[in-house]
Amino acid sequence: MGQTILALLGVVIGFILPSLASYIKSRTIGARFENAVKSELEDAKDNLHRKMLWISRDQSQFKSHVDDWLLAEYDGKLLYLGEEEDFSISIPFWEQNIRAIVEATSTKSFNKMCREVFLIRKFVSKFREMKLGYKVSAGDPKRMALACYEELVKIHNEVAPDKSLQRNNETA
Repeated sequence: MGQTILALLGVVIGFILPSLASYIKSRTIGARFENAVKSELEDAKDNLHRKMLWISRDQSQFKSHVDDWLLAEYDGKLLYLGEEEDFSISIPFWEQNIRAIVEATSTKSFNKMCREVFLIRKFVSKFREMKLGYKVSAGDPKRMALACYEELVKIHNEVAPDKSLQRNNETA
């Protein structure tokens, strides 16, 4: 009887140990993927924040050097929203490993990371839309640029709430 119990115990342990090892390996890989994506997204958010600071700088002292139609007033500042520039954010680890990320990370973590990627891409798209407003002949480029700028502020504040841009009349 004792040998039967030991044999059954050996079978159970023999079955559980590989499953446990597989589970631990899966969680470790998931954590590594999650850390890699988080790191890449933090870098992307830093780039987004630096671009937001760049386009939010007051250009009043340079007004005489820039065509008036390229400048727009917002919150007491003169913004150079019509400046000829491009902006993109690359998230290659996310893009190249999306399938493995989906499989290896928890649903909660994946959904959070996916939301951040969506907001980053939305920011880049809205930035391009703002710049395009100065290149098309229809509509008022300043009004379109300001509408886009306000959207950029909202997106920025949502994707990087710890670096939220405050209006001049609000306290930080």
